[in-house]
Amino acid sequence: MTDSTHNPASDKEGSNPSGGQRPILGLLIPNQSAPKADNMLLDLRETEAWFEALPMANVGETARQVYKTLVEFNRIQLPDQLRAKTVEKFRPPVEYITSNLLKYYVDTGLPLSNKGNKTASLARELQKELAISYKIIVQRIIAGDSGNFDRRLLIVTMHRALHYIGETLLQNALVYCAWPTGIWREINSLYAYASQNNIHQVPVKADDKSGRSSATTIEEKFKGLMLFASATPHRLRQSHARLLFAQLPEWIHYTQIPETDDTSSSLGRFNVDLWADMPPLHNSLRTPLPGTRMAVLDVRELLKKLRSDFEKAPWDSRGGLHGGKPEVTRPLLRLLIMAWSRPPDRRFVRTRLNFELHVVAGLHAIYGNLQADSTPPFETTRASVFALDETPMPKRGERRRIEWSAGELERATLAPLDSDFVTDSLLAESTLTGSRKNLTTSMLQEFGDDGSGRVDDDSGEVLPHKVKTVNESAGGYCIRWQGNQIPRVKIGELVGVQSPADRRTYGLGVVRWMKQMADQELDIGLEVVATRCQAGDVREVAKSSPRNRAPSFKCLMINDSDPSSDSQASLVLSAMSLQTGVDLWLSTGGKEQKIRLTKLIEFSSAFARYQFEFAESTDDGSGDGGGTNGEFDDLWSSL
Repeated sequence: MTDSTHNPASDKEGSNPSGGQRPILGLLIPNQSAPKADNMLLDLRETEAWFEALPMANVGETARQVYKTLVEFNRIQLPDQLRAKTVEKFRPPVEYITSNLLKYYVDTGLPLSNKGNKTASLARELQKELAISYKIIVQRIIAGDSGNFDRRLLIVTMHRALHYIGETLLQNALVYCAWPTGIWREINSLYAYASQNNIHQVPVKADDKSGRSSATTIEEKFKGLMLFASATPHRLRQSHARLLFAQLPEWIHYTQIPETDDTSSSLGRFNVDLWADMPPLHNSLRTPLPGTRMAVLDVRELLKKLRSDFEKAPWDSRGGLHGGKPEVTRPLLRLLIMAWSRPPDRRFVRTRLNFELHVVAGLHAIYGNLQADSTPPFETTRASVFALDETPMPKRGERRRIEWSAGELERATLAPLDSDFVTDSLLAESTLTGSRKNLTTSMLQEFGDDGSGRVDDDSGEVLPHKVKTVNESAGGYCIRWQGNQIPRVKIGELVGVQSPADRRTYGLGVVRWMKQMADQELDIGLEVVATRCQAGDVREVAKSSPRNRAPSFKCLMINDSDPSSDSQASLVLSAMSLQTGVDLWLSTGGKEQKIRLTKLIEFSSAFARYQFEFAESTDDGSGDGGGTNGEFDDLWSSL
């Protein structure tokens, strides 16, 4: 990837058509040099023929050619009209390539594989280079280097530049990277120049030939980017961030940038310093600045709409998949309402402490470790396929077990015939291959990672992973998520934290935010929702009978219903499979109790947490009740 350098030409001063000094927008553009005489980019017809000949069925080759040509295009000198016409030809293939690259880094979990990182970087650079193409034209027109001052071309290129800078922001948000240095200075200065010259409300057609997008203005693009950044996308799942970005064209109509700054209230307002490289901040955090230097976004009308939509929105988007358009769900609306209404206050003081935690990711991994035997019958070793463990003889009555090595039969699955996984061979990785060198090499290392954690033994136990804390507070930890075998996680994922005193005791945390660091490291904000949890199973009472028991669901029970505590007993399930108000049989520690779900506390794509109360209990698990009032309870054991 090539780095953009600041163009010294942008720092020159002179006269613009209005007679004033040339504005300096601080746009980051690369230096251009004179092209060779035979360069195809000098002839629009040759360039169009090149686009028509792209092998669109081969995404990899198309991406290579488009990226290489686009980088070259931004580093040669071209007339403004020719550059404007040519860059429009790049837009459809870049959109096609980016949409095909998403599968390698979206909804795969983080940390990304090497291929996922490179793919995400390529998608980000393609959007960045498109933005550069338009910024070059903007800079030349404003600086007076263009043949004539084309007002219409200036408005369109500024609009397009903001559009693709926004696409770059989205790509950074999808992999939880920090905003690139200088990107908000460009966004703010483009809007500042447009508003000062009264071109910020001129509508510009999308011109994508699909008819899906209506005309928008520079101000609307700017409001959309402010809205996206103020929603704190590093706290959103990737699917939620994409859905939010797709909703911006509709939601920006419920926001406004008022001409007069009302400082009486900061609720539902965000401000940005138009002279600084800073994203928008909540108005409660503003510093005194002149009104011409400050832009304030008022989202109070949007908050009213979202609160109204919340009551009608579904809990998940499964119903919207059939209609072809994902729906905005209640969990996403809840996060957005909180982000756009209340100021970002910290409830607990952070303390910089670096110590080691042992964690497992996912409800099933936590459940399996809580249910595992407290004293394993033998030490676990990583042996070759079909090899017995080399440990001392087990105790009397305990049998030896075969120990499988990681990455072999325990994760063997069928792949479709058109998949790259069909070239993977068990024999190519096992110790049985011997000298057979004609076997196909495994493709698993290139296309897949072990993200589920290593299984310790056949009890379902998963080996905990060691992580380091960056800091901690009363509410949780910031932990550094790194390592070759570390499982992939998403926002809202459950993480079990092993007690240092008892390896069968786990606290329960939820991933609330992520930040991508260097060398495939992640900083993760982990909110601790319980210091202890217990594995259990639930089944519905209404569907249970002596002959036909209802299916059971694995769950984690948090029973902090101590009168001195504000928290109440709750259940954590892998999905919102049950409705509130139903009666369930809860089995924990060999005891079955009747409970009733009273409230849905939290729901995400990874888990659902219900508040419950104990209705009645039984030791025999019959659950029929029979309408008895306990009159003969003390008689049964004596008969």
